[in-house]
Amino acid sequence: MIRRSSNGGDISFVVEELRLGGYVGFWLIVLTGMVLTRAYSGIDLSDTLLTRVFGYNNICIYFDFAPATFVLPFLWAITLTMLLCYLGAQWLQMRAEVEEGAITPRLYTVLTRLKLFEATMLLAFSTIFAVQPEAWDHTLIIHTLPFVMLQIGLVSLAISNTVHGIKSGYWSSLALPSWFIPGAKLYVVFFAIVVCFKIPQAINALAGYPWWELTPTIARLAHIVDILFLISAAIIPMWKAAYFVWGRRDRLKVVRLSARTA
Repeated sequence: MIRRSSNGGDISFVVEELRLGGYVGFWLIVLTGMVLTRAYSGIDLSDTLLTRVFGYNNICIYFDFAPATFVLPFLWAITLTMLLCYLGAQWLQMRAEVEEGAITPRLYTVLTRLKLFEATMLLAFSTIFAVQPEAWDHTLIIHTLPFVMLQIGLVSLAISNTVHGIKSGYWSSLALPSWFIPGAKLYVVFFAIVVCFKIPQAINALAGYPWWELTPTIARLAHIVDILFLISAAIIPMWKAAYFVWGRRDRLKVVRLSARTA
């Protein structure tokens, strides 16, 4: 993912490899939390604060209890570093593209701001590992807000990556199948719709259901949408990165940093 030249002065990055590493790190966190929570936490997963407030357990249930809380912050720090390196390498790639004329200065400015926003949302998500959820009107709000911010940031990431891939001509240079770009556009719309359901549902739950009640039907629907979110946020992007890395390796751009001494 990060390579140093033989003379030690140049460092090269493949953006898609860094992204794939970040998503692999995320799933390592999930699997570690799942094993530790189910085997050693002693909690009743059928009756948790999340099921009482939201009607179902989402993936965060595996982040919230010891001994998972002793391990996951360390793993998240590694994963976060990888994801931030990915965003930084992607920005460097776009900076080179604007100098080459592949993207306009205006689009470069917009994409740069979106990358800063996405990095901020990833950093904000770290709070979820520091605040254990308690009563719905207490720390659960602080615990849930970073997850809401992450959802918005990941939709932004999907949009900015799709716009960049199309407008820069990068995806065309990869000789992708004819269905790829239409599929990417459909994915972005679908992902945004999923998040546009999840966020109001979470706000309604945290406010004590002033807009609509928590019925078994609503709880089942919310759980289905949560699964669709996980697929959209962490499975499809990882598949895309893996497809690029292993299926289009010879066509991928390499970002190189050169350290020169006067």
